[in-house]
Amino acid sequence: MSFDPKEYHDNHSTLNNHISSPNVLNSIIWQHSSNGLELINENTELPANLIIVGCVSAYHLKCGPAGNHIANGMSPLEKSKYQFYVTQPAHAHLGGDFQAGVTTLETLQNQVATTEQCMSMIVNDVTGKMI
Repeated sequence: MSFDPKEYHDNHSTLNNHISSPNVLNSIIWQHSSNGLELINENTELPANLIIVGCVSAYHLKCGPAGNHIANGMSPLEKSKYQFYVTQPAHAHLGGDFQAGVTTLETLQNQVATTEQCMSMIVNDVTGKMI
């Protein structure tokens, strides 16, 4: 069975935690935590888990297959971290979802920004906006 982007869009874009959903901003709020500000689900008061569709940029991958894992045994492999950028998918339906997600993230970022240089969530590049 092959992947159908239109069917995926139709089935997932209306979920409350899909970042392109028109209702996503109504269900999440910023809250202070010991690590700084975090997005939480307003109903459950748990950290918000949001879904975004994108294409991982191989060019901007900031680590190898083992993430930032240090092989000398300082920490187990499962605790390694990976840093990557997500770019717009080629398919029109999923590309629209990605752009709506970027707009939502820009809105969220502007809610807590202290300066006009909001560069935490969204990166501009010659290839376009990346998350």
